[in-house]
Amino acid sequence: MIGTIGQLPRLSPLHSPAVTQRIPNLFLVGAMRSGTTSLHEALASHRSIFMSDVKEPAHFTDPAELATDSRFASAAGFAGDRAKYLELFASAGDAQYAGESSTHYTKAPRINGVAERVFEASPGARILYLVRDPIERTLSHYRFAVRMKYERRTIREAVRDPFYSAVSDYAMQLEPYLDRFGRDQIWIGTLEEMSADAESTLGDLYTWLGVDPDGGDLAYRQRNAVSSDLVRARGPELLHRAGRSDGYQRLARAVLPAGVRRTVRRVLNRSVEAEEVRDDSVIEYLRTVQAPFVERFEAMTGREFGAWTTTRPVT
Repeated sequence: MIGTIGQLPRLSPLHSPAVTQRIPNLFLVGAMRSGTTSLHEALASHRSIFMSDVKEPAHFTDPAELATDSRFASAAGFAGDRAKYLELFASAGDAQYAGESSTHYTKAPRINGVAERVFEASPGARILYLVRDPIERTLSHYRFAVRMKYERRTIREAVRDPFYSAVSDYAMQLEPYLDRFGRDQIWIGTLEEMSADAESTLGDLYTWLGVDPDGGDLAYRQRNAVSSDLVRARGPELLHRAGRSDGYQRLARAVLPAGVRRTVRRVLNRSVEAEEVRDDSVIEYLRTVQAPFVERFEAMTGREFGAWTTTRPVT
């Protein structure tokens, strides 16, 4: 078991009279880089489903743990703040479902105890877990981290950080939810299924939720794709933070010639080619680590994920 409620900070009561009483009962919990933004938008289009305007509120994470993973989600201030979080659902009205999407809810062991907190708040909730070929997810995760300036290591160095593979260990991430909610309250879908036949997959999901299959958008629009053109930050983090600030941008434009600004950017960043990320040795290493993850996940779910070809040996 990953974490216990007793070891984690308590959140403010759900039923405080000072906040709305609409408690979310639908949670899209990940996995990161598996198409959750697109699914969030599809769900929000359904007339019986209200999805929060804010994606990734990450309320049920421990604030200190969240701060180590995402300064942006941490700065949003929803983690641990029950009143602010419930304001997201104040307009849900009589919608059958009020929901939110946070991929930070399946990032153990960096972020722990989420399933316990969600169950304590909303034991009858439906849990949606969207996943993809775990190696493709890991490569996309790395590219995203580079784009966001979190990651400065090469792909060969970075993938040996256990966290990258842990997010792709779907059985491990799902187990705390199965322990509390049971299989009947959990839906598992894949990016590959959504991409191949969105209409059928979304229709089946709506039916599983008990809402009109024709009550929402049945199209699945890919969002948040990372461009093949990447630059990886290098040099002191403080320089990059200062460089992104509005004050620096105004000052630099006022006093530094364009050529000097371009030179600074070249010094502080390095281009990353697509071939570098898809290095054969990297994929082979990830296959060795993550192929057992797929076996465990298939055994847990009673499904075969044949579309996840990257995890299978090249023949």
